Amino acid sequence: MDNVFRQRADGFSLFKNDRLFNNFPLLDADIKLDYANMSIEHAAILFSFLLVVIAVIFINGISIRRGDKEYNIGGVLRLIAKKDEDTLLKETLHRFSEEVDHDVNGKLYDLVDELNYQIEGLALKEHCYFTFEKFISILRTELEKRVRRDNLKEKLAKANCVKYTETIMKNIESRYNKLQIKINDLNCGESYANFSVIKNAVPDVLYKFSDSAKDILIAGCGKKIKRYKEEKEKFKTTAARKSSCEYPIEKNEGYIKDLGGDLLS
Repeated sequence: MDNVFRQRADGFSLFKNDRLFNNFPLLDADIKLDYANMSIEHAAILFSFLLVVIAVIFINGISIRRGDKEYNIGGVLRLIAKKDEDTLLKETLHRFSEEVDHDVNGKLYDLVDELNYQIEGLALKEHCYFTFEKFISILRTELEKRVRRDNLKEKLAKANCVKYTETIMKNIESRYNKLQIKINDLNCGESYANFSVIKNAVPDVLYKFSDSAKDILIAGCGKKIKRYKEEKEKFKTTAARKSSCEYPIEKNEGYIKDLGGDLLS
């Protein structure tokens, strides 16, 4: 179409050719937008319109796709919605992690119970119920205290395990010697062998505890890693994905490695 638009220095005019607008005489006019002489009211309307457009984009956002890539502009509401979804998922994973820790802790206490028979064998002979219970409690209390107080994932790591076991051994020997002193003050005629006699058998109980505890801890870490990997791609924001999945995966894989376990593929 010829002469549809004609540029002017003080604005622009829109001309319609006769053939196109013969049937629309009202539109067959010279429409001119003169920026230089625009009234304040018209400028305010135009400025307000632009502000509305910018506000809509800022709040709701727009997405532009170019091939496989998507570019997001603005979108405060969309970002808030994503963060809300991430918060709910993060809370779900946190509860799951606590449940796994609770289960692991219960299994560690069960392990101490299972070691009772091996602990009883250290007494070497029959004893009265009172002194025998005191003897059994020495190892049980020490192991239960470790489950309750210590971070066993760190204490039983390859770099710390030997020193940690030696510390437990010293505590057991100290409490055993105190028990002997108390028993000697009794009139029941009870006697227990010197700690040197049973000293070589105590490590067997401790090694059984540490080896089995490692297996329990490794299984718990593996369970967490599996769930984190399943949920990782569900997070909408990179920050939440890193803090709730990627970092915990890295941390638990480190625990497994330090405990001497094999990483899951």
